[in-house]
Amino acid sequence: MEASDGTPGGVRLRNQPPRGESPLRGWRWRILALAGVAAFRVPSVAPAQEAPVAQASQVTGAIVVDGRLSDDAWGAASTIGAFTQVDPTAGAPSRVPTTVRLLWDDAGLYVGAELTDPEVRAATRVEGMRRDFTYETSDVFGVLLDGFGDGRFAMAFMTNPDGVQRDLLVFDGRDADEAWNGVWSVRTARMERGWTVEMFIPWKTLRYQGGARWRVNFVREARAIQETSGWSPWHRGVDSWDMAFAGRLEGIAPPPPGGNAQIQPYAVGRADSTGTGPFGEHTSAADAGIDVKWAARPNTVLDLTYNMDFAQAEVDRQVINLDRFSVFFPERRTFFLESAGLFDTGLSVISPFYSRRIGLDDEGLPVPVTAGARLTHRGRESSAGALFVRQEGAGQGDGSVFGVGRFVRNVGARGRLGGLVAARHDQGLPHGASALNTVAAADWFFRPTTNLATRGMISRSLTEGPGGDGWAGHLWVGNYAPWGYIGWLQEYVGRGWEPRSGFVFATDVIVTSPAFNLDLRPAWLPRWARAYRPGATLFFFNRASTGDFFSGSVSIRPLVLVLENGGLVGVSLRPEWQEFGAAFQPIPGLRVPADDYRFTRWAFSASHDPSADLTGSVSHTIGPFYDGSLDRTEISTKAALSPRVVAFVSWEWNRFTGVGGSDATTHLLLPELRLALNPRFEVSGIWQYNTAVEASSLNLRLSWEFRPLSFVYVVYNDNASLDRAWDPLPARRQLIVKATWLWQP
Repeated sequence: MEASDGTPGGVRLRNQPPRGESPLRGWRWRILALAGVAAFRVPSVAPAQEAPVAQASQVTGAIVVDGRLSDDAWGAASTIGAFTQVDPTAGAPSRVPTTVRLLWDDAGLYVGAELTDPEVRAATRVEGMRRDFTYETSDVFGVLLDGFGDGRFAMAFMTNPDGVQRDLLVFDGRDADEAWNGVWSVRTARMERGWTVEMFIPWKTLRYQGGARWRVNFVREARAIQETSGWSPWHRGVDSWDMAFAGRLEGIAPPPPGGNAQIQPYAVGRADSTGTGPFGEHTSAADAGIDVKWAARPNTVLDLTYNMDFAQAEVDRQVINLDRFSVFFPERRTFFLESAGLFDTGLSVISPFYSRRIGLDDEGLPVPVTAGARLTHRGRESSAGALFVRQEGAGQGDGSVFGVGRFVRNVGARGRLGGLVAARHDQGLPHGASALNTVAAADWFFRPTTNLATRGMISRSLTEGPGGDGWAGHLWVGNYAPWGYIGWLQEYVGRGWEPRSGFVFATDVIVTSPAFNLDLRPAWLPRWARAYRPGATLFFFNRASTGDFFSGSVSIRPLVLVLENGGLVGVSLRPEWQEFGAAFQPIPGLRVPADDYRFTRWAFSASHDPSADLTGSVSHTIGPFYDGSLDRTEISTKAALSPRVVAFVSWEWNRFTGVGGSDATTHLLLPELRLALNPRFEVSGIWQYNTAVEASSLNLRLSWEFRPLSFVYVVYNDNASLDRAWDPLPARRQLIVKATWLWQP
């Protein structure tokens, strides 16, 4: 499993003894040397541009946020300059006119925009009404604000034509905290040829330091013509929220940053049933808890939680894992997602702190969390954070206490140095077992130019009792430019490095991974194709203790075309070299014997415009698979009958022939339906049917935001074996009703 930027995201390699040397060793080091030189020598400096100025006007009268821009103050406000294309024709005027105005008063900042649609469009494009909607599937208008004025921090407030909110915090143009939800409001309205936006962002929500030196930018996505445009344009190699490319915001005089408190109690009731009868074994329980958020200043926030509950969190999507790797599941719980970027040391698969170690056991089942506290501070010169959580006992222990401390110091205009200490104390373990595990890390991030960046980490683990003491680290260098990406990743994990409150994909391993991905726009492309994106990602695994090679793969993408309608077609191949000394099972019932394997697999893929009402993607992979062969097909579809009714279906089919001397077929079917009355009321359901593990599960979820950040949730879960998947009363059923209420003193 691999990431397009060359990082082995989402995997953990099972330990195997060394089996010798790769026949490609000589060529491998030549490739690495060339990749390293190229990463530093390719052009990386973006063309200089003068920062434009956005002028805001003070307003004294009342403004009704209804999306129609009908208040007199909007007509008197200054118009902010025209937008410029970022894609497809960088530097050209936008083909879809956008007009933006800014107002402010003692309460906050108002943003008004008029967005004209192209003549070819019958209607604007929206995928559902869920908050924090998928960026690539809807028309988007967004404002990006940097209240510190140093180009390193951004608060993004975005919406689509139906007024759905999407907000996030971004650091150094790359690290995004998408789980952050601020208190702000937005309404939209449809025009004859387009739509209008009206936002209100309270000063209490914004993080800033005075009223001078603010930076601002605006972004628009017009999906019908697949155009990205901005007021102060950036280039294709970076994201729209990179404030190094932003303009200046003048004319505002916000109040001095002050305190802000949010108190959010909750009540939850659960009913669990087992057995196939309507009145089988039944248990019920009720509980309550509270979350408190206190911002002594907008950039210093204390979070307290008692009796933490995650009933409303979305379920993990199942996967059929066919590699010698364990899947890295992302965090979905809001408490841990918020401010997660501050505790990130740069690479998820070697992480001193991994929040899913808290409140979940090894099988992903919930463990009660008694209490937690988190303090974060983000400033112009430095940032710091601390997290403490107490969870109840699971297995043989009486409970565990987690503690994480973090400090980051900004260096120069685009660099930072950081340190992190993560500790886990498991209480009440059997005599002689290790109880305290501590992991310390030092990390860095430097961005010499707007395109070239490097980051790294060195870490040491210390554990009470035998074992658990070792070193780990990584180094990454990457260059992002309009023509594409080239980078080099190096990882080291010693045999004894053990982060019990973190994550490690392997021990006693050295990983070397150069990668490149080009974005070319040659004149010979047909009119229906926008870009040619060839690329390659290499992974080489060696034992840290011996230097012996034991695994490697090269993902080669010679033909990848991005279409004018937003779709994609591609052909790729993946040679693999696998050497292991113990058999493993890709699925139950298939056993691959220990041996040295060399094989190459081919993949064909295609996708349609992701913003279209009816769209989808398909990929088919064929070729040898260890001692047999494997055909694998993945199909996904989306049907947006309206913004209020959206259906998704994904299906994965695997046919094994002669693998371990056996044949087998697996299916993974995931249909999902979302129904919404408006952006604040949604009912959704997902069914997961997995023949690889002979299991079926259903998750139904109602979410109603009856006032800003106050919710009612109703959640139903059931689990069954495949032979009982169609029973009206599956073997295990659960109903949860939860209510939260936000109070701001």
